[in-house]
Amino acid sequence: MTNRTGKQTTRTKGTGLSDWNDFGIPGGGCPLIGRRQFLTRLGFASGAVLTLNSCLLNPGTREVMRPPKLPGDDKEKPRIMVGFARPDIERFYVAPGAGYPLAENQQLYTGILKKAAEELGIILDIEHAPLKDIEVVNSFLEHKADNAHGALLVHMGTRDHSAIRHFLDSRPGNMPVIVYGPQGTRAWLIRNTHNCFVGVTENPEWLATALRTLKAQWQMANTRLAVFSGEEEWEERLEPLGAVVHHMPIKLLRDAMLAAGGSGEAREIAELCMKNAKAIVEPTKTDILNAARNYVANRRLMEETGVHAVTTDCLGLVREGDGSLVQCLAYCMLLDQGTCGGCEADVFPALTCLLSSYLLGRPGFMSNASLHTVTNEYVGFHCQVPTRMDGFNEPPHIYKVRPHHETGQGVTLQIDFRKNQPATLWRFLSQETLGVDTGIIRRSVRPDHHEDGIGGCANGYAMAVDGVDDIRNVNIRSHPVMTYGNHRDAIRAWCQVAGMGTSGLL
Repeated sequence: MTNRTGKQTTRTKGTGLSDWNDFGIPGGGCPLIGRRQFLTRLGFASGAVLTLNSCLLNPGTREVMRPPKLPGDDKEKPRIMVGFARPDIERFYVAPGAGYPLAENQQLYTGILKKAAEELGIILDIEHAPLKDIEVVNSFLEHKADNAHGALLVHMGTRDHSAIRHFLDSRPGNMPVIVYGPQGTRAWLIRNTHNCFVGVTENPEWLATALRTLKAQWQMANTRLAVFSGEEEWEERLEPLGAVVHHMPIKLLRDAMLAAGGSGEAREIAELCMKNAKAIVEPTKTDILNAARNYVANRRLMEETGVHAVTTDCLGLVREGDGSLVQCLAYCMLLDQGTCGGCEADVFPALTCLLSSYLLGRPGFMSNASLHTVTNEYVGFHCQVPTRMDGFNEPPHIYKVRPHHETGQGVTLQIDFRKNQPATLWRFLSQETLGVDTGIIRRSVRPDHHEDGIGGCANGYAMAVDGVDDIRNVNIRSHPVMTYGNHRDAIRAWCQVAGMGTSGLL
């Protein structure tokens, strides 16, 4: 079938989670369960409290719920085959003429790879014998390729690329491959290959980045994203990404939120949110407790349905009235934990936020777009925002507790973006193409009151975009994602490995 973008997807029935007796929706193969049975399974029906572990908003705070599981956090890990394409001699001379001890450097590269693999949770399948000819490469493929999710080949010679080219021509399917070449080995002559990036650099520590890139491709191919919207349940697989999008009725989330109010986790999370805030401006304690309850409900549903992230018709919930179903705080927290709570059931920006976590180790800020023509700046604004913009292991931005801007209800967090901060503006344009631009965050832009007619949300930034002489000429996209740092090169490499096309975003 084709999805809304006109791209090919694979669609299947749902898992039966929407088969509540009061729903009247046909199921996907599981027995019907009642509403109370479902909520009991989530731990809500009798007010049950799960004792879980994790960090919330600030390092060092007491732990309430363990972090959401991402691909690779369970027993299944990406398996990467590693080979060294080199002649079976002791020393080789590379341009501009330095002696290059092969065995010694292979040992160096192996050490870097093993350390990185342990930190990243990757299984390495290393062939220590030199891949010196086609016969050895065939044996390498025969014994290791069937169980591998990708390959990393180290090119250690200047003249002969035949072993690597044979591997690329003979690998199964579209196995992702990264070829690393030390400066001077001319690995850059290997071109025109699908699902392959060739990285030539004088820095052998880049091998760790190569493994992270391969893992990010595997993680995206094993991602399950929930979309809470409408009344139907069904799944689609987005190719070539491989990510599965599980569409589920919004009623599942609504009822789970209403049932989670008495949970101990919600009370603890609300207390921590207030304790760690620089200021609480408008929301009341009841507002914050409702917002924490919504986070708990999202997390329980994620665990119950086996998804790694969510995106929701949140505006539909906002329109229901009293602000108690506003998702903003829940989504701030999910973004800070390395997953994604995405606004407005918008699939591709949510997947972009996940890729930001997988590939770059930091969250992305999904936002609406505006233009500041007086200063020739792009402006992005939204109510939900991650605080750990510098990385998940780095100190968070200080935040204030504010409401959803348009309604003045619910709870979100508000931060000041760093001035003169290099940033990347990007998002999937489809499951086949990623758009990327870069620039500098000049300042925060946000309205703190409505009387002056300024539109926007609780959080906003103004960005000078590289290479844009007149900001009025850009192509406005829905929900671009802003990530701290200039990551164009890392994203370009990932796209080549994943078989994705790239273009400018704006």
